[in-house]
Amino acid sequence: MNPGALALQCESVARVFGRRHVLRDVSFTVHAGEVVAIVGRNGAGKSTLLSILAGRRQADRGSVRVVQGDRPATDSQTRSWLGFLPHDLLVYLDLTARENLEFTGVLHGRPDPVQRAAEVLSAVGLAADADRTVRTFSRGMQQRTALGRLMASGARAWLLDEPSTGLDESGRRWLLQLLAEQGREGRIVMFSTHHPSEVEAAATRVLVLDGGRLVADLPGGAEGAAAAFSLVDGGRS
Repeated sequence: MNPGALALQCESVARVFGRRHVLRDVSFTVHAGEVVAIVGRNGAGKSTLLSILAGRRQADRGSVRVVQGDRPATDSQTRSWLGFLPHDLLVYLDLTARENLEFTGVLHGRPDPVQRAAEVLSAVGLAADADRTVRTFSRGMQQRTALGRLMASGARAWLLDEPSTGLDESGRRWLLQLLAEQGREGRIVMFSTHHPSEVEAAATRVLVLDGGRLVADLPGGAEGAAAAFSLVDGGRS
């Protein structure tokens, strides 16, 4: 492990909505280069956990820290380094795809946001539709736009809530290749999914949530996917 690499630390995180314990003392650390799938039944706490990791929601107890080597990131570094793709897409519907990506680059202080937007539009398969407003896009194209914003931001840790939603089969294959590639390039990638094939194709590690608790931390690949979803299916009532 590179001693100066990025890590995301989750320590004893708990979240309560009313009388419902959505997360119960969840702890783990994810290092640069890991692609981590989060699996569990509906209501297991996956979306809430990702929102807390991204700083969009506060934990009732516990902490989340971004560290580089042995040095905690500053608040501004944390905001810059974490990129979040929620289930409800963060795109500007009345802007074009190009404007969405260029604005993201400017917002994050990236060098040459115009050139970077053009590169990303090509990478996500939207070059031909770059100057259409996002409101006119299909859900799958809007998903690609949102992924493009994540790429244009330059974030070093990607947190994605069911990112394959709305994508057709070829789009899913492209997405999984993208996530695996980002891990190989040294990013932290965490994504929630209900599909064993996505864990098998992209994840190097899989976390299993059940009733808000982290009940397993397994290697990725075919064996990890099978073991993880065996736990998920075994927990069904």
